[in-house]
Amino acid sequence: MKAQGFSIRANGIAGFVLMVLVFVALFFLAKGVFTVLSWIAPVLLLAALLIHYRTITNYLKFILSLLRRNPLGGIIAVVLSVIGFPILSGVLFGKAILDRKVKKLQQQYQAREQSEYVEFEEITRKPEQDKRIELPPLESQPRQKDNKDNRYEDLF
Repeated sequence: MKAQGFSIRANGIAGFVLMVLVFVALFFLAKGVFTVLSWIAPVLLLAALLIHYRTITNYLKFILSLLRRNPLGGIIAVVLSVIGFPILSGVLFGKAILDRKVKKLQQQYQAREQSEYVEFEEITRKPEQDKRIELPPLESQPRQKDNKDNRYEDLF
């Protein structure tokens, strides 16, 4: 009788080959994206400077402070920034757009909060409201002492 189902050996080899093909395709896709980014990286960096220059100056300040605090970490950050310049320029471009949007939203919020007058209604008293309500005098009731020892009542 012939075994039905699948063979571990055949499916294992086919799965491995498929996995290798997927990784090769991902490699070429990433290589293409990196190549395109490397061509437009200077444009993205200039656009980031024009949109919100403080983003790039803050990044440079961060790298310099990292070099002062941790020289080895700073050197690694500089090397990674040079190697990943196309990706870094894309990230800085996106961050510049977001920083500009946040700045505009903060300005709109502050302008709305500071320049608006608070709406109010002036209330005037009518002559009939000046009458005071006369209440009957309070009747004091004598305390009734129980035969029990109640020290709590003596506190008041």
